[in-house]
Amino acid sequence: MHNIFLEDFYTRLRAWSNLKETLKEQNADLKTICIEVDKFWQWAPLSAHYLHPDEIEKWPNPWELINDNNYCYYARALGIMYTLMLLGITDLDFVVATDYTSEDTVLVLVDDAKYVLNYLPNSVVNNASNNFKITKKIDINSLYTKIGANNEN
Repeated sequence: MHNIFLEDFYTRLRAWSNLKETLKEQNADLKTICIEVDKFWQWAPLSAHYLHPDEIEKWPNPWELINDNNYCYYARALGIMYTLMLLGITDLDFVVATDYTSEDTVLVLVDDAKYVLNYLPNSVVNNASNNFKITKKIDINSLYTKIGANNEN
């Protein structure tokens, strides 16, 4: 598959928009949405550091994120969060966790942790949330403001 993240901003933006539109047009179920959104963002090349977890107010909005095209684990998770939020998914948690190998990871949990995103490629439905110990929960309320929405939960 062609890595869209190696293309220019407008091509990346169009691909991201097409992903959201396709899922809406197909009236995709939550499992399909989670799998396809994670699959899209798993292609983002990772760098060591880009976003700091304690500076969420300074994090980019989704369009800035795609424009910057710089992704650490937090930034990739942020892209996943924004995509799900814009698709109307509300049962979301953004967490820092330690996995079963004692490695730190940044996860997006959907539907009360039924789906675990931003871990390993093709593993959204294969992971059990009990394979992770959550060490920090990131407050996502400010992210709704960045997409021009209100969190109604």
